Amino acid sequence: MTRAVALAAALVAMVLLTRAPFAAQTLWAHDSALYAAALERGFHVDDDPSQQRPHPPGYLFFVATAAVARAAGAGSNAALVGVAELASALAAAALFLVARRWMRDAVAFIVGLAFAANPLVWQYSEIAYPYTTLALASVVIAAAFLFTRHRGTRAAILASIVFGIAAGFRQDVLLLFAPLWVWSIAPLGWRRGAAAAGALAGACLLWLTPSAIFSGGPLEYLTALGAQVSYVRATYSIEMRGLPALIANIAATAWAMGWGLTTVAPLAAGTFVSILRRPIRGDALFFLLWTVPPLAVYVALHIGDWGYVLSVLPALYLLGGRALESLVSAAAADRGVTPRRLALAAGWSALVAIPGLAFVFGTLPFGASAIATHDAELAARVAFVRDQFEPHSTLILTREDFLLVRYYLPEFRARQYDPEPFTRASRRMRTGRVERIVVFTPGLVPDQLRDVRSAKCGGGIELVYLDVQPGAVLEFRGERYAIASPAP
Repeated sequence: MTRAVALAAALVAMVLLTRAPFAAQTLWAHDSALYAAALERGFHVDDDPSQQRPHPPGYLFFVATAAVARAAGAGSNAALVGVAELASALAAAALFLVARRWMRDAVAFIVGLAFAANPLVWQYSEIAYPYTTLALASVVIAAAFLFTRHRGTRAAILASIVFGIAAGFRQDVLLLFAPLWVWSIAPLGWRRGAAAAGALAGACLLWLTPSAIFSGGPLEYLTALGAQVSYVRATYSIEMRGLPALIANIAATAWAMGWGLTTVAPLAAGTFVSILRRPIRGDALFFLLWTVPPLAVYVALHIGDWGYVLSVLPALYLLGGRALESLVSAAAADRGVTPRRLALAAGWSALVAIPGLAFVFGTLPFGASAIATHDAELAARVAFVRDQFEPHSTLILTREDFLLVRYYLPEFRARQYDPEPFTRASRRMRTGRVERIVVFTPGLVPDQLRDVRSAKCGGGIELVYLDVQPGAVLEFRGERYAIASPAP
């Protein structure tokens, strides 16, 4: 274990060192601004979007951890990014420690680094989002359940406490990993299982109680949580939206999973097939319960962000590592030391070096270039608007970046238009007594080019704006907009 701990510590250090040069310098998205607001104005979950700090269910322990970093002198964005970086490093180390159950240390080390080097995982390690804490919780919870099954009541109670505490960072783990928890306590019988359930409930009170207090009371907190669940169900679930939602959710989940696995996908698939050939018990059932329920939730209900798949990826990297271990063992048995080293080098290159280099140097949807582009575009647009337009006569039109505009340009009025999914219904928006509308979000497209003007911000970044009569009305259909008429 001394060797294992030393290797895990080295893995943490290596991951943190690779994160430092690429950290985002600005808040990443809508939810990032909510976490920043919680740090700066206090934690308060609410069903009113204008009062959320952050949105339900709140992720109290994630916010509290970032608050510690902020108290040490970091800005809000830096504190949130720091938590994401640390969680990614700890997740890689935890994955290494769990992987040692099935493979030699060299292969387990590759598994941990391969997970950290994946472009999707790496990007979420560099932005003000909590999805690397979801990855860390996934590994810790699964390991706790695996190693405590069949080890008695005390072990089950301890694993249940770990489960409840992990839910303080991401409450969705209670839904995603409930089947795995049931599997872990099933050998106890219902009486001793009830003791484990009580331990889980008690651990959840550690975050539920302060979350409710900071949000105005239990009723207010639960009302906000219920409103969030109802909105997601009504807007995105296949129950309410049918086939279009099913297709969209499957496509989004598959796309994120593809980027999250990259070169490890064939190895993971091969191992999954091989263990499924045997009766569904032991390792096969463990990995099925770790991966299938979260994916089912994302497909049936909603995958709100690509980062949600970080709950599943650690299990699939373990399966890929098991396949690599088989290849290394076969090489060593046939030829000896040199082929074994060649097999390890090939695994290192394919699973660590290639994805890592792609993140650093490639122009990918998930990569260093995407983070740098986001920082540059947001900073340039914010600076240009502040320098060139008057707050009293300007309205900023936004979509998913509404709260970023509110955060970085609080002196300006901002309105949000977010197209309803699965519908092309038109919508009108009164702009008020303004003379200019700045279209901050690039994805919004004008129906008539003659209606708009464009300006170059710093670095050649384009910003679109419209000169309008006071009282003008904007009409939207999908992602397109036009000036409909002045208000009567």
